[in-house]
Amino acid sequence: MFALKGALRAAIVMPVAFALSLAVLGDKQMALFASFGSMALLVFVDFGGPRRARLRAYLGLYGVGTALIVVGTLCSRSAWLATVAMALIGFSILFAGVLDDYVAAAHASATLAFVLAVMVPAGAVAIPSRLAGWALAGALCIPATLLLWSGRPRDATRRDAAEALRSLADLVQANAGGDATAEGASARAAKAATVNVRNRFFSVANRPSGTSGPTAALGRLIADLGWLVQLAIKGPVVTADDAWCAGERDQIQTSVAVALRSVATRLDGRPADAGPDLDRVDRASEAFGAAVLEHLERLRPDRDELSAAIDVDEAYRLRQLSFGTVQAGRDALEACGDRPEGIPLPTRRARIDRTSQLVRTHASMRSVWLRNSLRGAVGLALAVLVGQLSDLQHAFWIVLGTMSVLRSNAFSTGAKIASALIGTTVGIITGGVLVEVVGGHVGILWAVLPVAVLLAAYARQAVSFAAGQAAFTVVVLVLFNLIEPVGWRVGLVRVEDVAAGAAISLLVGALLWPRGASAVLRRAVGSAYVDAAGYLDATITALLGGGDQAPPVIAAGRASESAQLLDATVRDYLAERSSARGRLDDLNVLVAGAGRLRRVAGLVHNARAFRRLAPIGNELPHLAALGDAFEAEQRARCEWYAAFGEAISEARLPPAPEPGQTPAASSPLARVVLDRPVAGPGVPPGVAIAWAHRHLEMLADLEPVLASAAGRVSEAPPLRRSTAPP
Repeated sequence: MFALKGALRAAIVMPVAFALSLAVLGDKQMALFASFGSMALLVFVDFGGPRRARLRAYLGLYGVGTALIVVGTLCSRSAWLATVAMALIGFSILFAGVLDDYVAAAHASATLAFVLAVMVPAGAVAIPSRLAGWALAGALCIPATLLLWSGRPRDATRRDAAEALRSLADLVQANAGGDATAEGASARAAKAATVNVRNRFFSVANRPSGTSGPTAALGRLIADLGWLVQLAIKGPVVTADDAWCAGERDQIQTSVAVALRSVATRLDGRPADAGPDLDRVDRASEAFGAAVLEHLERLRPDRDELSAAIDVDEAYRLRQLSFGTVQAGRDALEACGDRPEGIPLPTRRARIDRTSQLVRTHASMRSVWLRNSLRGAVGLALAVLVGQLSDLQHAFWIVLGTMSVLRSNAFSTGAKIASALIGTTVGIITGGVLVEVVGGHVGILWAVLPVAVLLAAYARQAVSFAAGQAAFTVVVLVLFNLIEPVGWRVGLVRVEDVAAGAAISLLVGALLWPRGASAVLRRAVGSAYVDAAGYLDATITALLGGGDQAPPVIAAGRASESAQLLDATVRDYLAERSSARGRLDDLNVLVAGAGRLRRVAGLVHNARAFRRLAPIGNELPHLAALGDAFEAEQRARCEWYAAFGEAISEARLPPAPEPGQTPAASSPLARVVLDRPVAGPGVPPGVAIAWAHRHLEMLADLEPVLASAAGRVSEAPPLRRSTAPP
């Protein structure tokens, strides 16, 4: 229904803009740019999000299109100038998509504006007419997109995320009530809902890369859901002395359940009653943390070590559950286009720094985004050169044909070429028969135009690429026979141009990284694990008082860059193989595991979760011994994950999972909570080590799952070893 409404909107607005330009004002240049500008704004792009953000995006696209039309027109009479300009502008448009969701969505429309201007040769005198046509398209299309059937479809991924959050809230509530039957049913439902939303998100081919934007925020939320469900499934385990911090424990569980349901309501597209009260969760967590420290200080030195460890475990579980809920809530609000309370708008300097970081990350041959941008720029520039030097009529179709079928690998390009040629041929036959039957009856062509636009806009989204090409060819035949009647032969010109563009696309696709994302996928997965393991190692070293604050920050930057490259690579890989997404469960597990490792390192690094320990001196020999044991556990986990990443990069079998090292929940770790803390503010060193160790335990539990998934894909796509260079 949403596709049909968008097609109806285009069928109403585009013929009106074309008629005003041609029939009323009699300006053919204006008519050409009004009609194709309308298609660019109504068919080739569809911005989502809140209405205000969509308005800004459309106005930004209109402004960029205006500048590109001027530049394109000025370059249109020089083949070499047009070629160089196309290469530079094409690369800039494609590569800039890495910075923002909206920029990525607008690349086809912006490219169309430049291609139309540069491939229809004209002097500077034509610029006013062209800009008038583009302005008319903007004046009609932008209000139409925001006012005419402006409702957005309910996003399936957000819907599934909301269901997972509700299941998690039910589990937390069941844990608080102590109903074992309800806990079991809720745990199964929460796990199933989490797996479902993760698979749904993973199967979306056009996920933007990077760490900004609503979709990226939704990805962070989904990545944390598995961790939160694990914390909730463990359930409360308390000692016989279960009265400790009872009120604070109840307050955390109640506030978490309420916040999760409120966030789920917002993800469903409905405004929550006064919004998710994340501050309430924060306050409950802080109160509980203070009560826990007071409780631990009151423990008798002769207290049973196991019961003391159980208290620490429960304190860790609830603190992390509340912390994760706040993070998930903020990510969910950002995914909905809201700004969480207490989070200030980023400064201009912060936005510049973030943009610079994204550009540096993807300015590497490891980045599929850079490769695709270079491939696209070369293909478009070559198409412009051929079109400028050839005698083909309407040679801009060569460039549009190249733009339509050029994909990130040769196989995908070849498949699109076949669809484009088949669709164009069908459109010529259909439109040619129509034009010949109508003859000189211009009124009938005007009546057919809205129907043709409706079919073209609808078929492109709801039927297939070939069907869209066929319907779009009919639109071309009708448009050009209204501008300058030439009969069905204009269709043959389109076939010639599309075939030329297809040949250029195939050549470029075969010569420049023909394997696409497959060539770098294995290395991207491996690097994400290696760098995340380095980040975890640096944060724990800093926690124990070693090193300084700089290494964790540097390691965090490397891990973030690898995560962004992996996200872009997976997105591109899925776009290349949309028919095989259902068989990529193991890749899903590996990508999620890399994200989990990096997020755990971030939790240890985050000052809200832990504080840097005071140096552990000889006055607490028991604690010093524990520190040595904890460092051994640190090395075991970090070394395993680093070796795991290297094995994936080199197409080797993964290392066998290692058993967790002592200290465990029962012995010397349990003892440290009974040692008196070092004087001074903050979390006692023993408690901080105990809680950090819980993170390592969760990573140890994850090792067999990852090793099994890596083993299954070690000799099969998508991660098998290739004999071709990346």
